[in-house]
Amino acid sequence: MSAPRRWATAVALALVAQRAAAQDRVIVGVHGASASQPGLIVLAGPGLDSVRTIVQRDLMNSNRFTMTPLNDSAGTLRAPLDPNTLKNLGLTWAVELQPAINGVEVKLYDVATGVVRQQGTRPVDPSGVGDTRLTIHRVGDQVVTWIGGIGIAATRIVFKMKNGSDDAIWRVDSDGANLVRVTRASGVMASPAWSPDGGTVAYSESRDGRWTLYLQRLASGTRIAATSSAPGDSYGGNFSPDGRSLVFSHGLGTGAAIETVDITRNCCAHELTHDRRNADNVSPSYSPDGRHIAYISNRTGTPEIWVMDDDGASADQLVASEFGATGRALATYSPAWSPDGTRIVFGRDTDGGERQLFTSSVAGGQVVQRTAQGRNEDPSWAPDSRHVVFKSRRTGREQLWLLDIESGAFRQLTTTAGGAQYPAWSHPLGTNP
Repeated sequence: MSAPRRWATAVALALVAQRAAAQDRVIVGVHGASASQPGLIVLAGPGLDSVRTIVQRDLMNSNRFTMTPLNDSAGTLRAPLDPNTLKNLGLTWAVELQPAINGVEVKLYDVATGVVRQQGTRPVDPSGVGDTRLTIHRVGDQVVTWIGGIGIAATRIVFKMKNGSDDAIWRVDSDGANLVRVTRASGVMASPAWSPDGGTVAYSESRDGRWTLYLQRLASGTRIAATSSAPGDSYGGNFSPDGRSLVFSHGLGTGAAIETVDITRNCCAHELTHDRRNADNVSPSYSPDGRHIAYISNRTGTPEIWVMDDDGASADQLVASEFGATGRALATYSPAWSPDGTRIVFGRDTDGGERQLFTSSVAGGQVVQRTAQGRNEDPSWAPDSRHVVFKSRRTGREQLWLLDIESGAFRQLTTTAGGAQYPAWSHPLGTNP
């Protein structure tokens, strides 16, 4: 038997064995994955085992493909890929990675025809260690883009982690690896948010009972306090899509208003809502075109989702209250606008006493419950508008979980010793650390 045929037989046996094993076990941390998606395999030349493993995981985490990960021996090519050896294995796509100068050559094969549908060379650090992992994540995103989707691998999530007396903002890669501390201050942290270019994180810090909103550059670690219209608490910042403004909540002890500040000059803060004596207006979230802001207001007596123009005009209720079996209005929290502009995800109290995640279409107002196990809140969208990161207590400890809205698949992101809260998902990251 020739070497290519022996290799193809080994791949086929590995696929059959692993698929059979999958029928008899539960994959920890992943639930609800669809089996109707196109089959995809990742194969690589010698020296690219770490690259293949990360790309393989990224494509699996996209929830767009049916994949059976291969071990190093089955997934390593000893010669250029012959796509004919992959026919009759139930695959739609094959990704071939081969060493190139300062990177990898990536080819996407249509397995049925054996044709290379897309190819290119990407700069990659094959070690897969530290911040250079992003170069490998971009390979996975390139494959997703070639097939017609939006990649989310080359992204990061910031969140607040509390471990004993240590309270700080941290960041982690989209696959749960490369955990890095962001803040060094000694206050109580909350509500981090990414700038559109990925170079700055806004977060709230409380010292001596007063909340201050800070902007911190990730490359240098330097930070400044964001200006507000008057003394008081500033918290819950959210960047405008062009990165020039920050919208946030500002309280003076007689309610809270939504304000905006020009962060290019750190000036000109002014209120957008003008009913602070009668309501708390909090948790603002820009629409992806920057023309509207969704937020929570209790002006009717119960926290509900409202929307206004970016200048504060034309305020209107976006998602009405839900009433429980006893007639009690169920409070709503933390709305986040999807990047494609079609949906809002938010937390809401339920009759069962636990807070759960819901989505509402912006156009029609159709509300769908998305979680049911444990307490789930603080949602944030991925750039593909189908994945959401959120805080959950389903394991008994506050950790970050991911939900694929389309397939219903869940994946645990963090297993930190301390509690993980207030996650925020970045845009795709370029050269910023």
